[in-house]
Amino acid sequence: MTPNETRAALEQLALQPSKALGQNFLADRNIAYLIVDAAGLHDDDTVLEIGPGLGALTELLLELARRVVAVEKDGRLFEFLRERFGRRQKLQLVHADALEFDFAPVAPFKVVANLPYSVATPLLQRLVDSPARPRRMVLTVQREVADRLTAQPRSKDYGALTLYTQLYYEVRREHIISPRCFIPPPAVESAVVSLRLAPHPLLEPALEAPFKELVRAGFGQRRKMLRGVLPKLATGVTVNAGRLEAALKRLDLLPTARGEELSLAQWLLLTRELVAPAAEPK
Repeated sequence: MTPNETRAALEQLALQPSKALGQNFLADRNIAYLIVDAAGLHDDDTVLEIGPGLGALTELLLELARRVVAVEKDGRLFEFLRERFGRRQKLQLVHADALEFDFAPVAPFKVVANLPYSVATPLLQRLVDSPARPRRMVLTVQREVADRLTAQPRSKDYGALTLYTQLYYEVRREHIISPRCFIPPPAVESAVVSLRLAPHPLLEPALEAPFKELVRAGFGQRRKMLRGVLPKLATGVTVNAGRLEAALKRLDLLPTARGEELSLAQWLLLTRELVAPAAEPK
């Protein structure tokens, strides 16, 4: 949709974009094409679109995918979309909150979405943690969130979200989007990120929960050394100072190591060192 078309639609709906719902409507057709192109869609793909808004991406997705499931929370926008696209057999419009939507019946699927900024992080975490994990995601998010997803160890943006996501996905930042491309313009820059499901699991399923618990503890007080913050794991493994220092030594890490200094590969190895031996039968 063009800026004029976007303004006209908002006037037609008498809709004042909601900050609480993170409503900033994409009004640049060239950017919409870039987002959809990054998904590499095929004519047999099912695409989940979260927060379709006025349909800037929806109209392009319908040209390429076999099926589009668009989940919209705002009732006024849902009715607008139903009127605009109601006769398109490829489209399934759902009036629901994506934070409560069951992804399983849609699987297998890809996600292409301008995520509502107010809930971008919890939505992403819910998608990543879903048993029906999408094969590919192309998401527009705040640049700050994109920086966290693609961060490197020892940087200020590196943290639990980085590791939780990269445990399952190869993450890449595709484009930076100016606030001028949206109506109303958000206060921050946006970015398009692509997430491709890793071809093989990086960690045994039984170790995923301990990994996340270790990471959560390691970044809960990020400037503290790991030996001072790691808890008793749900598996019953007690991470005492001696056990941790022995594991760090085997990984050629200093006993003063902090969570922000370890790469994903080192966190995976540390999890195996701390948890797997205790899980073995005696």
